[in-house]
Amino acid sequence: MGTSTNGRRRILHLLAAGGLLLGLAATMTGGLASCSADKPAVEKSRPLNKGELERLAGMRARNFADGRVGLRGTIGPGSKQTKVDGWVDWKRQLVYLSVAGTGAGAGTLLIQATPGVVAMRPGALPAPAASGPAPESARESAAPAASPAAATSAAAAAVPAGKPPLIAPEDGWRVRPLQLGGDEERPIDNLVAFLFLLAKQEADPTGPLGELRNEWVRRDTFDGAPVDVLLGPALLPQTAPSAAPSSSGMSSTSAVPSAVASAGVSASAATAPRTEATTVPSPTAPAASPGAQASPGAGASAGADEPTKASASPSPAPDPKSLEANGGAVGYWLDAKGSLVRLETVLGDGLPSVLDLQRGQQQEFVRTMALGGRDNKPTEITKAEAKVLSQLRQRNLKARGGAVTVTMPVNPGVLRTGKGWLDWQKQLAYLAVRDQDDESYDVLMHADRTGIAIRKPGKRVPEQPPLPAPTGKWERAEWVVLGSSGEITDLDYLIYEALSLAANVPDDAAHIAKHGRRLRVDVLGKVPVGVFELPSAVETNVPAGQARMRYWVDNSGVLKRLELRTATGGFAQLDLDLKDKPPALPAKVK
Repeated sequence: MGTSTNGRRRILHLLAAGGLLLGLAATMTGGLASCSADKPAVEKSRPLNKGELERLAGMRARNFADGRVGLRGTIGPGSKQTKVDGWVDWKRQLVYLSVAGTGAGAGTLLIQATPGVVAMRPGALPAPAASGPAPESARESAAPAASPAAATSAAAAAVPAGKPPLIAPEDGWRVRPLQLGGDEERPIDNLVAFLFLLAKQEADPTGPLGELRNEWVRRDTFDGAPVDVLLGPALLPQTAPSAAPSSSGMSSTSAVPSAVASAGVSASAATAPRTEATTVPSPTAPAASPGAQASPGAGASAGADEPTKASASPSPAPDPKSLEANGGAVGYWLDAKGSLVRLETVLGDGLPSVLDLQRGQQQEFVRTMALGGRDNKPTEITKAEAKVLSQLRQRNLKARGGAVTVTMPVNPGVLRTGKGWLDWQKQLAYLAVRDQDDESYDVLMHADRTGIAIRKPGKRVPEQPPLPAPTGKWERAEWVVLGSSGEITDLDYLIYEALSLAANVPDDAAHIAKHGRRLRVDVLGKVPVGVFELPSAVETNVPAGQARMRYWVDNSGVLKRLELRTATGGFAQLDLDLKDKPPALPAKVK
């Protein structure tokens, strides 16, 4: 399916409230870029005729039908220009870009984004792996007979120069909610929000669209083919809501932990405010106000949660029929079939943008695990799978435990990683957790069946937690107390859930079969696994794929990965290596 209705409306509302797509003023039509070798003859702009209006109205439907296209262009003036290259996949609601230039900060970024959420990976790309996961179409099952190495090699050869690798690197991703801004602070956020508006399953109605002051600017050429350059609205009048849509799906706040729900610790993993609080944005719920995380720029609205700021502008309201009143004017370059090949707009103050859509570039790429990994294909859990899952905690207990690795995105755009051990038989977990940007946030973490304790050394912790555990400066809180508090972090939640997944009695297979879902078959460390959802009592009405926890289980019926939807909108993972048995862990810390 394409962009969900609620997700689309959320982006529409944010853009409309903030006026972030400033558009191209109709008086600047002569300044639209030309692809012609010779300067085109000067023609006077005019209103659209019937055929041109129908092509503009059908543009978004054609984009959706094509599904995925290449994207290349620039944002900002020449002196501060950001170059982008990659793809937009409208059917999967996914943008994947390589971003370089002073406008994006030092160095190069990889960007993946879904409606409302952005994942960023700064720094150099890792060397191509000898083997790895195949793109989506090559991985319909996790059968060992598939050749990931061959698929990876073929995929790498198919990537045009300048585009990001089809198989995204697994490490280094930071995730945060989309933050729209009116200046140079958030050009990529503004871009990806706009890209998601460019496709829908049905053609736009020509009636409301035709009432606006659209213009035909000129004839031009693009890659040697004739095109018409039209000025049209960024937002359609009938789709922009007057108020933010209400939440649907998941509950936005955590409840008191149940027998299998998770809790957290009041002693923060750092001395700063707990930006990783338990409020988890649903993919179909309105994004939290970006202003609560970072200032989007002087004079810009913080988003849908601050309508008073947007309405406090001293400027008079624009004519409802003007392009300015509908998100601003955008220059749409349409070929004879009505396919969009180039667009020009202004994504914020001082951010003129020219973007080419490469309709022949439809390479399939893989979603990063930070945004949930490969596509889900939810199915009901079979009786055989329900029986295996009902015995999961028994098998985990028998397996004892092993080494754990945690990858945890934290707001605003922070990455924390942890290593240590989990011992199911003794109900203990002991980890060293590092903040990849600021070592003052590093902690040692010790958890048992009754509570959790952390120790803040104020400096970089070792890669593995020290044995024996250091004494002094530990801050402990009991799970039963934390369950009713608001001081629960995503990391606390993940550790509690991991500890709870061992018991000497089976769970209710009938209940699992009725309420659980198998999301997909995948591969983890070359081992086939099933990825399952087992919704909690408060998630009974949550759509498939939207529950907070995911369980990766191998063919032996043992947990290999525990996955958590975090407050960033992205996913955290706790991976288990059961071959690396835990040492004697401290029963208590002082």
